[in-house]
Amino acid sequence: MGTATKEQDLTQGVDIRGDEAAFIEEKHFKNDWELDDEAKDALGSGVYFFRVVRNGEQQSGHGWIENGEIVQWG
Repeated sequence: MGTATKEQDLTQGVDIRGDEAAFIEEKHFKNDWELDDEAKDALGSGVYFFRVVRNGEQQSGHGWIENGEIVQWG
């Protein structure tokens, strides 16, 4: 499944499944459970469903972030 448009890094919108998601480029994942400071600052506090993007293209990786910390992968 692809998208017609490229997703902007650290923005929010509707993902390929139709869910509201924060789009996060792979470069912001320091490891499987940690985001870099740029992503944490951009997202701020709160709970977000996220979708991993590579060069603007949505990937299968997704999960939940709470207050800048990855709490679940799907």
